[in-house]
Amino acid sequence: MLWALLLFIITISILVTVHEFGHFFVARLCGVKVECFSIGFGKKLWSHKFSSGTELVIAMIPLGGYVRMLNSKLVTLSTNEEKFAFDNKKIWQRAAIIFAGPLANFLLAFIFYWLIFLMGVMTYPVQIQATVPGSPAATAGIPPGAELKEINNIKIDSWDDVNLTLISILGQDSVSLSYLENYDKNQSEEFKKDINISHWRFDIEKESAITAFGFIPKTLEIYPIVSKIVAGSAAEKAGLQKGDKIISYNDHSYVNWNDFSAEIKKSIPMILKVNRENKDIYINLVPTINANGEGIAGIYPTSNAVVKQYGFFEGFGKGLRQTGLTTRLTVHSLYQLVTGVIGLKHLSGPITIAKSAGQTASYGFTPYLYFLAFISVSLGVINLVPLPMLDGGHLVFLFLEKIKGNALSDSTQELLYRIGFVLLMVIMGIALFNDVLRL
Repeated sequence: MLWALLLFIITISILVTVHEFGHFFVARLCGVKVECFSIGFGKKLWSHKFSSGTELVIAMIPLGGYVRMLNSKLVTLSTNEEKFAFDNKKIWQRAAIIFAGPLANFLLAFIFYWLIFLMGVMTYPVQIQATVPGSPAATAGIPPGAELKEINNIKIDSWDDVNLTLISILGQDSVSLSYLENYDKNQSEEFKKDINISHWRFDIEKESAITAFGFIPKTLEIYPIVSKIVAGSAAEKAGLQKGDKIISYNDHSYVNWNDFSAEIKKSIPMILKVNRENKDIYINLVPTINANGEGIAGIYPTSNAVVKQYGFFEGFGKGLRQTGLTTRLTVHSLYQLVTGVIGLKHLSGPITIAKSAGQTASYGFTPYLYFLAFISVSLGVINLVPLPMLDGGHLVFLFLEKIKGNALSDSTQELLYRIGFVLLMVIMGIALFNDVLRL
């Protein structure tokens, strides 16, 4: 729980700081004086005032932040100061400053995705092992072994893409699937099927969209052939080599990698029978013991997954595409929530985010980057919702000001802000209540 809380604080701090920096950066470009850039709320823990007049503050409660700009409606300004006030800038400049916050979140997500593709992503074919009888996938007659390529013209690269895309089509009448048959043969034929899903519904809290749709994924295939040996490991000391095929261990025939790995974790000395260059040899392996008391050999198996690293420009394109896809699916999910296709019980709050942050970080750096990118996009989309108190609401006010020729009265804006505040509190209350129920 402490680990999850720490990761939650780090996650929120990163995303909010970037969001507020977007406002700050464009405000400075537009000649607006920024009085304070605060990371967190409450009592000041540290502050520094720059020559520009901006005070950078680190506050006690690291669950947000804000940028306070000079505003002639709040303080009396001299003639010289008025030109630096936010409210005295042109409408397009104020709109740019407001939009810059969500835009910064989209840019941050893009950078994370770009970095992920530069580091390399593990991929393996999105193949179907079977379909559930009576399910939408079964009615389409998709054969075992078929490889999914597109859903509603959205390119599919992983089962995560499949899950997110299927969630986004909830409530639609039909969906189109593109897939390859005879994947294991030299020649594959692509098919496209339209499936009626007008009556398809499922509870996203209880099952994944993949199984609900009727897909049984073909799991990652792992072969007992050594693909990598960690330098200085027990495997290297024992004399194992890349390409060795494991036949048996301690007179037990090799069945699957999970069983073999479980035996290694017992830290019991093992006699391995391996095939090397068509000859069977025996190797004594003594696993080392890690901090958790588990045995480690330091060998990696071969699988049908490949780690693909993208070049600078190719990774740029992949990151841009992934950001666009995540944004598109997030917007559609929000639409489904508003229209009732997805119930309010699926709203998530800070507790769920904290748990997810801790879980993804425990899986490794890359999964945590994926999580940060997804939450950053979500924060950008939510802030553009046309609700008072959010950036989207401020943009609507500016749009009305442009149409009318003058701003809404202070009393009208105050009333709308109060309504928006109440709505936000209700939504946050529902999300927090859902979080507690999930504990």
